[in-house]
Amino acid sequence: METVQISLPNSPDNPLLIEMCERLEAGMTVTMLFGGRSMLPMINGEGDKITLRPLEKEEACVPGEVYLFKYCNHFVIHRLMRIEGGVHVFRGDNCVNFERVGRENVLAKLMTVIQPNGNEIDCEGEWWHKRSKQVLRRKRLRTAVVRMLSPKARNVWSVLYFILLAVLMWAPLNGLGIPLNRFIFGLRLDHLLHASVFLLCPLFLVDWMRWKKWGILVVALLIGLFTEYVQYLLPYRGFDINDLVGNCIGNTLGWLALLPILVWHARRVSRRQRPMA
Repeated sequence: METVQISLPNSPDNPLLIEMCERLEAGMTVTMLFGGRSMLPMINGEGDKITLRPLEKEEACVPGEVYLFKYCNHFVIHRLMRIEGGVHVFRGDNCVNFERVGRENVLAKLMTVIQPNGNEIDCEGEWWHKRSKQVLRRKRLRTAVVRMLSPKARNVWSVLYFILLAVLMWAPLNGLGIPLNRFIFGLRLDHLLHASVFLLCPLFLVDWMRWKKWGILVVALLIGLFTEYVQYLLPYRGFDINDLVGNCIGNTLGWLALLPILVWHARRVSRRQRPMA
């Protein structure tokens, strides 16, 4: 098969892209310069070349492999993640969003990556597949963390946290059989538990308080006071000034740990709202 070298600016009306598709349809192998950061660290957009081979009409795509496909009138080179009822789901190794296309839009498969130093990597070999699996595992973990920290997820975690806080503070748990009068580093276990539970309280108030740093601390302290006051009214629980101090210490330490982020966010908002000169 003939090899043609083409640089790939991702513009739908670029004549080079039309030529590339024509040569792939004719059964030729195409070598092009890869641009962008979407496939880092496997493919570097600053100097790496890639070689693509055309797909046979009946050739099935394999999840985990990298393909050239047409998506929203653009040409993209990303990894096939899965196939859902005939829909091929792609994503770049350095991306978050997915692309969903039909099999008819998948044009070619990645064969080799040629680095600027001349090193040629076989993308159908054992090293590439092993390295790809490592990258995908890290990607899945990072995606899971990003989703857990998204605003929508934080709202859910906040509701669950305050429900759990109410259960721990007001339910007749009776210490769950744990001897709370033990001492750790000279401090009673129950006081340490109170401080630990309220460490996260400022964090879960951030979105609700719209990043108002002093307001977050005041509301967190009031929540600690309110939960202890309700215990005073419950016949099976009791008010303890030391528990209240533990609540306040936990809230304050949690707020101090959050303070650098709150200051950074306030400065960023201030810069955005600053009028242009």
